[in-house]
Amino acid sequence: MQTETTSQRQRILLVEDDEGVRRSTHLMLQAQGYDVRSFATSAALIADPAIGEAAWLVADYRLSDSNGLEVLGALRALGWTGRAVLVTAFSSIVLREAAEACGFEAVLEKPLRPLELTTVLGNLTGNGVR
Repeated sequence: MQTETTSQRQRILLVEDDEGVRRSTHLMLQAQGYDVRSFATSAALIADPAIGEAAWLVADYRLSDSNGLEVLGALRALGWTGRAVLVTAFSSIVLREAAEACGFEAVLEKPLRPLELTTVLGNLTGNGVR
């Protein structure tokens, strides 16, 4: 079985301020073949010089220093053209509409079910993992 190098796998930017959720989501995505860069704050994510290499943003809605909508807006202002999924424990119709208007392709509710995120990513790309 041939393995893919990191440069061949889709990179995901994960921003989640809850350390346990961030770590478990990171490990789950990594186990499914994604190249994951995790951040506790939006400021740390925006400061990363490698953001341009990412295909995906997975952002928590409520962060300690901003929110997921603002993160995607900041990335877009920097010229990032990747795809985005918002994760929230505070889902509402208003939030879903705002997320869609910002460019999020999906809004998932916490707690995530096992493999829910990777299933959504695969469905959105039409080719499964990676």
